[in-house]
Amino acid sequence: MKAEILIKQVTPNVAVWRNVKTGVAHAQSGSGYYGSCHPNIHHTGSVRGMKDHFGWGKRDRCVRSGSFIYNIDKCVVSDQYDELARQNCQCGGVH
Repeated sequence: MKAEILIKQVTPNVAVWRNVKTGVAHAQSGSGYYGSCHPNIHHTGSVRGMKDHFGWGKRDRCVRSGSFIYNIDKCVVSDQYDELARQNCQCGGVH
């Protein structure tokens, strides 16, 4: 089974994908720009460091989806890609 499924092809260069297991959605452009409504770090980063120094709450739920770890208890929408992801996210976190 595929880890991610295509949810919506918004334009020829913008698509919304969702992780089948976690429900986390992200929007991706043809140029490689990536948007999510949840703050995230690469899986090689430190969740503990984010919680200790960068505003992630000590009890915030974090899930790994693909190569990233998402804080699903925070929602940050700063552009159209983040909003597309928010509208299609089914992770059970804050939207």
